[in-house]
Amino acid sequence: MVLSLEFKRAIAAAAVTRLSAGRRNLTASAEWVAESIGDALYPSHKGETKIQMILDYRKKILGVSNRKEVGNRLTVARYHYDQCLDWVSRNKLKPEQSARLLIKTMIEKR
Repeated sequence: MVLSLEFKRAIAAAAVTRLSAGRRNLTASAEWVAESIGDALYPSHKGETKIQMILDYRKKILGVSNRKEVGNRLTVARYHYDQCLDWVSRNKLKPEQSARLLIKTMIEKR
């Protein structure tokens, strides 16, 4: 099964959220995710640009629930984001464990 770009970005955003629930701040969490996913999301961007793009996308999908003017793509991404967080929460995974599992799932489903 090939994952949609929105799903992949939602997984990355969920991994950032989980890591930031642990010992990392948002920037350090996004840096870890950017290094872990390689070129799976933003192949033409490197370093700080990729990190900022992950953080910006996370911010966009977190703002979806209260805004009706957003497009369907962000609504789908928010749904996937919430489902990812629910999945790792139900399995009682720690922040680092859940982030690694989310990223591994995304990379294996390319």
